[in-house]
Amino acid sequence: MDNLRVGPGAYFDRGIDSITFKGGEALQGLPDQHELTPAEHAQRPQLEALLTQANTDTFLEESIRPELDDRDLLLPGKFRQAMDGTLSTLRDAVQAQQGQDSDTAKLLNRAVRLLNDEVGMRDLLQMYRSALYQG
Repeated sequence: MDNLRVGPGAYFDRGIDSITFKGGEALQGLPDQHELTPAEHAQRPQLEALLTQANTDTFLEESIRPELDDRDLLLPGKFRQAMDGTLSTLRDAVQAQQGQDSDTAKLLNRAVRLLNDEVGMRDLLQMYRSALYQG
């Protein structure tokens, strides 16, 4: 083997220490974390979008997709605030319907129970997540 150099510069004669350790340069960390709002629509590959034909599945998928005025609601903190606000509104509605209509009160109580279960599951998930981070 005559000469293993490729282009200008010393590639093979600088040693493993100069490759693995930065000498004198400031170590660059990760960029600051930003709260980015979720994308309005999920990006599909362009070829797939060209080749797929509109069918019943795509029609149903587009018809059940909610229209959001404020995409910030999809952020975890904002979503939790909205869920807590909805729960307190439902509890107030249950108190207002106590003596009037029993069917409406049952329906609202069921909604409160379901939302309480959802909040409990999210709290449990957050507890497990923080335990994993600590471990």
